[in-house]
Amino acid sequence: MATFQIKQGRDIRLKGAAPKEIIALSLPRQVAVVPSDFKGIKASLCVKVNDAVKVGTPLFEDKHCPEIKIVSPVSGRVVAIDRGDKRFLQDILLESDGRQEAVPSPQAERLPAGGASGQRRFSRSEIPGLSKEEVEKTLLQSGLWPVLRQRPFSKVAHPHESPKSIFVHAMNTEPLAADVDFILQGKEEQFQTGLNVLQRLTKGKVYVCARHGAKSKALTEGRGVETHYFTGPHPAGNVSTHIHYLDPIRKGDHVWYVEAQDVLRIGSLFLEGVYPSERVVAVTGEGAGRKFYARTILGAPVSLLLEGSNLEGMRYISGGVLAGKDVGGNGFLSFYDSQVTVIPEGGKRTFLGWLSPGLDKYTFSRTFVSSFLPEKAVSLTTDKQGSDRAIVLNHIYDSLVPLDLMVYFLLKAVIGGDIEEAEKLGILECDEEDFALCSFACPSKTDVGAIIQEGLELIEKEG
Repeated sequence: MATFQIKQGRDIRLKGAAPKEIIALSLPRQVAVVPSDFKGIKASLCVKVNDAVKVGTPLFEDKHCPEIKIVSPVSGRVVAIDRGDKRFLQDILLESDGRQEAVPSPQAERLPAGGASGQRRFSRSEIPGLSKEEVEKTLLQSGLWPVLRQRPFSKVAHPHESPKSIFVHAMNTEPLAADVDFILQGKEEQFQTGLNVLQRLTKGKVYVCARHGAKSKALTEGRGVETHYFTGPHPAGNVSTHIHYLDPIRKGDHVWYVEAQDVLRIGSLFLEGVYPSERVVAVTGEGAGRKFYARTILGAPVSLLLEGSNLEGMRYISGGVLAGKDVGGNGFLSFYDSQVTVIPEGGKRTFLGWLSPGLDKYTFSRTFVSSFLPEKAVSLTTDKQGSDRAIVLNHIYDSLVPLDLMVYFLLKAVIGGDIEEAEKLGILECDEEDFALCSFACPSKTDVGAIIQEGLELIEKEG
């Protein structure tokens, strides 16, 4: 057990934090599953419009690895399958019947007495004795396997590969992010069951990475795992930061990671025998009329989470403002997200704004007077606050990235298509989200994260 003090980075104190209160919402009438949420998966449909589905019914599978299936979070029927250019599968829209009837496990023959509807359940004492193959089979057949992702490339983990370690992501330092410590309180045994399952998947260590000062026993008394604490500004809570300090990636390595809430779902699957589709989501941002923690399900519509809010002129983000995705007012919660953020759209010009001392303007570079005033919660819009221009060598990137990288030279290697140089400079340890602060603060208005993502995609394509 160790505590790591991260110095590089920056916390952005946005208005609109959610108070620590969990409210259970009614089951949505419609939910959506979006294939693009699952990196590395080439979708092959298993259903068609008007097909009846249950909780756990496969909706599509990976063409390259058919064992990996994405399943329905509700019971009901398929009401629409939307495609884009070149018949790209955009989303699958499901209508709930309100019953949440689940698919029984195909492993019913090993069930002890007491398993309702023939569903596969394991006792807590049975789980430590399971083989890696049994755990993989249960996760794959249930449809819960996609909660496991791997580095490099941040794609769904491949079941035929063995990770050298598994990281449980139990903290988030993005602006207004959901408090994982709060969400896990009272779920200690279920979380420990999920950890026990993860231990069966690797010969290496399972690391739990939490915020320094965490109070939940799930994060302070985990058994059979290494718990480490991180403190400091964002991106102290990013997975890449944790991997870099605890088990760095070298070429040829595979490290898996999983969100803490998904560890709860793994524990629930093995104890209850049905696909768990619940998610606790922080509804945040100054544009949200009601800020709270919502207990809902995967793929819930943003409109349900923001019911009663005046959303004219707002940006709806699944995730945080730095690394989230604009889903629009008619969009849906992404598979891996536990936060919805609403901030005002930009586009409003201020007359002679460049002459303003900027008493209420947020600045990284001390351009405005506000940087010399006491720090307070700020209001930010979607404006870039400047036009695109050429990249110039500066210290800003390195001051915001806690990884042992020379960010400027890494960018040059990626832009120039020099894969070998990019690998030497550490790109395999990175993800697009690690450079979100750089994109936000860049004086050249360069989307640094997008460049890094292009480099990762090129490396993966070239093998």
